[in-house]
Amino acid sequence: MIRILPFILIPVLVLSGLMVWRNLSSKPVSVDSSVSVEQSAVEVPKTLPGATVDTRITGLEDAISKLIPQVNTLKTSNSSTSQDTKISSLESAVTDLKARIAILEKSTTSSQNSSAKSSTVYIPLGSGGASGDKNWISHDNYGATIDPAEYPGYSTMQLEVNFRMVQKSGTAYARFYNVTDSSAKEQVSTTSDAFSWQTSFGFTLSSGKKTYTLQTKSTEGTEIQLQSARIKVSF
Repeated sequence: MIRILPFILIPVLVLSGLMVWRNLSSKPVSVDSSVSVEQSAVEVPKTLPGATVDTRITGLEDAISKLIPQVNTLKTSNSSTSQDTKISSLESAVTDLKARIAILEKSTTSSQNSSAKSSTVYIPLGSGGASGDKNWISHDNYGATIDPAEYPGYSTMQLEVNFRMVQKSGTAYARFYNVTDSSAKEQVSTTSDAFSWQTSFGFTLSSGKKTYTLQTKSTEGTEIQLQSARIKVSF
């Protein structure tokens, strides 16, 4: 029996060793998790569909604020060909974004200036009233104190009067009169017995705050009826 025992133990030990080796070889090889992954560059869209100009400018400025720290980080790290290439790319992106912001800001300013130049302001002078005289008559219910400095950038002013003659006889006139300096500006006229707007040629006002009124007369002394009058300020 003792002589047979070695022949039984040897195969058992061999099989046990093979099983242990198989278990060890089947375990997965671990990977060092400390391997760093390079951070990808910030991707900046060339257009921001549906966004206003101010929103687009804000978006571009935000992109620049994200790119600049990346550039500074690469500059302070060890120099290499790869890093120099990345720095050049990021600096180029920042320059491009700044140029696009400048274009958008210029476009916004031009649009605002264009809008301001095309605008119109009206200064009411009064409404109602009538007169009938061959000489100039001032209307107490018409007037305004105007300082052209309050309308910076204006190009011209025009007198607009809505009036008529009671009877078609001669010509009716209305003019914008400077009470402070005792001088007349532009005037308008009509020969119609129906109310209609009459507009004068363009004029500018002398500097300073001055009082103005509306005066009327008719060549035949025919009654004139006024509906309203105003000053049109164009920019």
